[in-house]
Amino acid sequence: MKKTILILSMLLLVTIQLNAKVWRLNNTGADADFTTLQAAHNNSYVLAGDTLHLEASSGSYGDLTATKPLVIIGAGYFLSENADMQANLNSSKTGLITFNAGSEGSIIAGCECDIITIVTNNIIIEKNYIHGSRAIILSGNISNIIIRQNYLIGGDVWNQTDAAIYCYRSICNNCFIYNNFIDMPDNFYCIYVENGFSGNIFNNVLGKKISICNSVFNNNIMVSGTFTQSNCTYTHNIGNLTQFGSENGNQQNINMEDVFVGATRNSSDGQWQLKSGSPAIGAGVGGIDCGMFGGDFPYHLSGLPSIPAIYYHQQTIDNVNQQLNITIKAKSHN
Repeated sequence: MKKTILILSMLLLVTIQLNAKVWRLNNTGADADFTTLQAAHNNSYVLAGDTLHLEASSGSYGDLTATKPLVIIGAGYFLSENADMQANLNSSKTGLITFNAGSEGSIIAGCECDIITIVTNNIIIEKNYIHGSRAIILSGNISNIIIRQNYLIGGDVWNQTDAAIYCYRSICNNCFIYNNFIDMPDNFYCIYVENGFSGNIFNNVLGKKISICNSVFNNNIMVSGTFTQSNCTYTHNIGNLTQFGSENGNQQNINMEDVFVGATRNSSDGQWQLKSGSPAIGAGVGGIDCGMFGGDFPYHLSGLPSIPAIYYHQQTIDNVNQQLNITIKAKSHN
């Protein structure tokens, strides 16, 4: 399974990065190429495979309906909560993002989004904070979708089947959902997919109800809610109640205070790290940790994309020598 995901990811990256150009987006008054996502996308000089770098801002870069493959990279999120991530603590906000036909091979990472709708194949959604009524909608007849290392919280739901990841009356084959935090208001679904869905769902932390089909469901932790499945295999999961039973490596009736480090003195996403002695440590398939920080693709705090980030900046004026002294500290986030 790891090899399948790696091959898919590498093919998408190779496809979009050949001869690609990076374009700056800034809506704070800085001298940049564009101020909105849609304007950048629509510009004839922005070609398939180019990168749109959304710089940190208190404002939004707006909605996007994509019909060409692009790499969209933001600055991360929860930056005021996790130390030494970025010098600028603002995130890179967007509105509604829709990946339509023609945008196959697109990637969005490190952004704070309202809702992402996927209507085409070969899309990667990684390391984003998505908090619309339905965080991610899978629509139409699509395949090869990767949803990984995100922080997903739905809100202002419309009906009882609304979900943070939602596939209704659609077909989505070969979908990978892993190493995410996913939560919804009470009585709603973290994941709701119908019979047209098939894929792998593993190493997530899940806050509410799950309804899945045709899936491999491993190494997940449910802190609350119910689990409904059809034609699935599910092993080495942990539930606060009896969601998974106690066979096939599953654990039931686990006190979540014994699992996670908790919210006290921890960030919104850092609180879901496993505490010392947690029953999730080594409890996954092959002895890996359960939850979003375990496995081959662990969650990254603040969703920083895999590029260098400046986390410290200081400048002073030396009046005696008539010079400006600047100190910068940076690190990579692979």
